[in-house]
Amino acid sequence: MKLYNKIKREPKDFIVEEIPILEPKEEGKYYFVKLKKSNVSTLEALRVISRLLKIPLKEVGFAGLKDRYAITEQYLTVPITYQIERKCFKLINNRWKEVNSVNFEKEMGFCLEVLGYVEKFLSLGDLKGNRFIITVKNFEKNMRERFYKNLEVVKSYGFPNYFGEQRFGSVKSRDDFVLRYLLKGDFDGALRSYFFGKSSVDYWGDWRRLYKTLSPALEEYEKDLIRGLMRGLTAEKAFRILPKNVRLMFNFAFQSFLWNEYLREYIEAKYPFERVPFINNWKLSYYTQVYDIDYLRKLEIPYTGHQFSPVDKTLKKIIKKVQQKYEIKKEWFDKEVGGMRVMTDGLRKAVVFPEELKILEKTKRTIKLKFSLPPGSYATVLLRFLLKV
Repeated sequence: MKLYNKIKREPKDFIVEEIPILEPKEEGKYYFVKLKKSNVSTLEALRVISRLLKIPLKEVGFAGLKDRYAITEQYLTVPITYQIERKCFKLINNRWKEVNSVNFEKEMGFCLEVLGYVEKFLSLGDLKGNRFIITVKNFEKNMRERFYKNLEVVKSYGFPNYFGEQRFGSVKSRDDFVLRYLLKGDFDGALRSYFFGKSSVDYWGDWRRLYKTLSPALEEYEKDLIRGLMRGLTAEKAFRILPKNVRLMFNFAFQSFLWNEYLREYIEAKYPFERVPFINNWKLSYYTQVYDIDYLRKLEIPYTGHQFSPVDKTLKKIIKKVQQKYEIKKEWFDKEVGGMRVMTDGLRKAVVFPEELKILEKTKRTIKLKFSLPPGSYATVLLRFLLKV
């Protein structure tokens, strides 16, 4: 992917620091813990913590999922009934082991540090935002003029608040969303899509062969799922073996795709725009000029529109058009499927303005940026526009 030829060449090129809403105190019901990690996803680090420190995963609170290919700092809450202290872990010979320290610029691992105590359990979204320091490499001469021009657009008008590629981790091939199978009651198709996307596989149904082929690259819960199929579980019961936060990602991925389409169509209907490549051959459209920025700045776009019906007539038509295109049925809204409620409604801001946006360093081939974004906004979405890649 072209964007990643410019960023994330090394973990130190992409540094993320969570801006917490909680302040540690001297007493409280929960430990307030800083998790610093490199080359590890938040969920993987949490699974290791749960397994090695004997803390049930549901007892560990966290506010957001941070990038794997980065050096990140975020915060956790753990009930004081469990034992936790400063610890570091590294992946050595494919096994997680406790170590004295981690070289975050070169090694795959994470460290925990207890900062104090808090009264509140952290849940998703419980943060002020995220602070980024990003180094762009291969910053060629022909890119600079475009970069500085687009930087002025962002300073004046912000940028479209699209969901970034991290939101689509469960999409293995173009338009192949696990949730679309679930909504039709096709759990076998959902599992096939989960493991293979739209790729054809001639041994689907031969669960022992599937296990033998895939197991080296699978998470433990994915192995449990296939073992369940080997024992004769139905596809629906096997699907429920997946942790709920994984199952919910299928819903988030599809709804986020639809929401991105609403915003893209809205921008193209109202403003001068440029299309920029995204994942799976999708496109994102970025405005280059806005004549009603005070209005756009306040605009919120619903996920489905069945509970939060838009007043904006253009937006209302676009939501209807996109839902018709992807054959969305009203009976799917708030549907219970696979042990979760899906296609729920909500509101998300159409645009976001980065704060503290500045250039820290620049050379002939690199530029280092610093900025902060509110919860749920993506640095990679901003960078795609600035670099047009």
